[in-house]
Amino acid sequence: MTVKIKEVALAAGVSSATVSKVLSGRTGYAVHAATAERVRQVALDLGYVPDAAAQNLRTRRSGQLGVVLEAVGSSEPDSLLGGVTAGSAVRRTFDGAIMAGLNDAARELQVPALVVYPGGSTSPLSYLDGRVDGLLVSCDPLRGHGLLEALRGTPLPVVALWTETVPPGISGVDVDHRQGGVLATRHLIDLGHRQIAFYGGGQASGVEHFGRRELGYQDAMRAAGLPPQRAIHEGAQLVAAVRDALVSAVFAETDLAAAAVLQALSQAGLRVPEDVSLVGFDDILGAEYIAGGLTTVYHPAAEMAAEGVHELMRLLQGGSPSQRLLAPRLIVRRSAQARTAAAR
Repeated sequence: MTVKIKEVALAAGVSSATVSKVLSGRTGYAVHAATAERVRQVALDLGYVPDAAAQNLRTRRSGQLGVVLEAVGSSEPDSLLGGVTAGSAVRRTFDGAIMAGLNDAARELQVPALVVYPGGSTSPLSYLDGRVDGLLVSCDPLRGHGLLEALRGTPLPVVALWTETVPPGISGVDVDHRQGGVLATRHLIDLGHRQIAFYGGGQASGVEHFGRRELGYQDAMRAAGLPPQRAIHEGAQLVAAVRDALVSAVFAETDLAAAAVLQALSQAGLRVPEDVSLVGFDDILGAEYIAGGLTTVYHPAAEMAAEGVHELMRLLQGGSPSQRLLAPRLIVRRSAQARTAAAR
C-alpha cells in the first residue's frame, strides 16, 4: 500500500507541510536540522516514495537531462587508415569515455536520470516536450551542427560537446585540439628533430578538430623557426619523404593515423623510433601497444563530458552560456626518440 505524506507527518509528529518542505529537497525553508533529519528517517522507515509526477507539475522540472550522441565511429577516411580497423576501437574509447564522464558527473550532482536519445534522425521538437530540463549534444564533426541550429533560440538549455563552433546562446565544451598539436610537435622539436611531417587530412579534411591539430603543428614549427611541411595523406608519400631525408619525425593527427603510419613504414623496412619518431593524438585504447608504446596526446573525453554536465546544471540555475576548452596533455612512451647529432 502506498504511504502518503500525512502518514509520514503523523509518525514524525509534524505537519504535512513540514514533510513536504523537507522531502522536496529544495533549500530556503526554515526547518530545524533535527526535525528535518527525523522526517527523512521516518519517511525511509515507512517506505515513502515521492510522487515525481506531482513534483514536476509544481516545479515545471523533470530533473532529467537529455543526451544526444551524434559523434560515433571514426572520422578518419578509410584511404588514410590503410588496413587499420577503426570503428570498434573508437567506439570502445571515445563513446565509452563520454558515457563514463556523463555518469560520474550525474552521480556527483545527483541528477535523477540521463535520457539518451538516438542521434541523427530525431526531430528537434521531441526534445522540447518537457521530458528533459536540458540537453547535451555530443557533436559529429562530419555531420555539421544542424541540431544546434534548430535548437537555437528555444527555451531549452543546450550544451554542445566536442566542438568550438556553436551558435549564439548555446554553451560549448571541447578539448583544445590546437594546443594538443603544439604539445605533440614541440615534443619532437625538443628531441632534436627539425624535419617533422604532419600526417593526416588536417585542414583539407574539413574536420574541425583535425584542422586545429594541424594549426597547432604549424604554430610549434614556426615558433621554433622551422618551416611547416604540407600535410602528407598517403603512406607511400611519407615513405618516399623519409628515404629522401626530408622527414625524420611524424605527428599523426590521430592514433589510428599513427597506426597507419607504422604499417606503411614497417612494410618499407623502416623502424619506429629508430628510423622515424612518431607521435599520435587521442590515447585510444591500445595506444600503449602501437609501435611498442605510442607517444601521444591524451584526449580528455570523459572530463569533457563531465564538464558538460556541470555547465548544463549551471545554465539551469540561471547562468549565461559560455565556451570552455579543456587542456590535453602529452603521454610519453617509446615511439619517439632523440635525433642523433650525426643525423641532424
